[in-house]
Amino acid sequence: MFRSYQKNDFAYFVSLIFLVFPILGVFGGYFPVWTLVLTGLFTIAYLLIVYLKKAYSKWIPFLWFYTLAYIIFMSVTFQGGMMWFVFFNVNLLVWRFEDSISSYRFFSFLATLLILTSSSFQLTDDLSTHLMSLAITLFSLGMYYFQSRMRQERKMEEALAEQNRTINILSAENERNRIGRDLHDTLGHTFAMMSLKTELALKQMDKEQYDAARKNLEELNQISRDSMYEVREIVNKLKYRTVAEELLELERLFDLSDIVLTVDSSLDLESLSPVSQSTLSMVLRELANNVIKHSQADSCQIRLRRDHGIVLEFEDDGCGFKEVTGQELHSIRERLSLVDGDLEILSQSHPTIIRVHLKEGGKA
Repeated sequence: MFRSYQKNDFAYFVSLIFLVFPILGVFGGYFPVWTLVLTGLFTIAYLLIVYLKKAYSKWIPFLWFYTLAYIIFMSVTFQGGMMWFVFFNVNLLVWRFEDSISSYRFFSFLATLLILTSSSFQLTDDLSTHLMSLAITLFSLGMYYFQSRMRQERKMEEALAEQNRTINILSAENERNRIGRDLHDTLGHTFAMMSLKTELALKQMDKEQYDAARKNLEELNQISRDSMYEVREIVNKLKYRTVAEELLELERLFDLSDIVLTVDSSLDLESLSPVSQSTLSMVLRELANNVIKHSQADSCQIRLRRDHGIVLEFEDDGCGFKEVTGQELHSIRERLSLVDGDLEILSQSHPTIIRVHLKEGGKA
């Protein structure tokens, strides 16, 4: 029902300091005791708006309008200074809902400001009260504008960072493909030469030309040594990210995306073979990208263990798959098929659970 606490939520709690005014106002005689109930309901409504999951979004409009009604009632009936509470709603508009000026919440917020400002002119002739209400209205609208700009700039930076990460992934894939072609070309040429030398040496031995056969075998031995060196040089150029390194990178990405990541691993990651390291790293990266881009999740769990091979379970509380046809995540399935691995969707939504099974070491 409720999403997990995230580090950016601190800003929502800072504004709660303003609750000291209606609470102390009761003891100072500015507000009746029964208004504590209204203030308590306002606090609950505010926190529910912040923490309710999308599945319970139907309650949001009622909670939203209650916060506005509370501010209007307390400001008009008891103390005009309660108008400062509109900053609670500015925070929600910008950071919780990311609303534009065309949303019903912004229009209702604007209507609240107009009601409060006009009421201050109708209920009192005090110039300072009029100026304060105008100042709060202008300041809250300016706060909405500049915070919205800040949010948009942050989104652009995140989009650019995501684009750069995608480019880096594609570059790495291209480099792997290039190295694969180099290996194919090198080994193809080498095996052709070795085959010819072997056939020639066999024919020479049949004809008892042992010296010539020995010479060909020595050349064959040298070719195998040279090719081994060339293969090692090519393989050394292939830099793959280990599972441990990939998990650290995922923690950073999920942190930027405000998704709480939990990792539970009973594997000795350092002991995994290069094939397993490379495959698991790429699978983790693709699954994480899907969660960040499409799932609208608040939290994600990654579990790694051994069970007749290597088992990876990837769970999130996002929207998941509308239906499971067996064709989902085809790029990951193709990658796993190369190393005798398989993928299974255990739960398609709420939560979404994906299990990947990889034979120990993979296929050489």
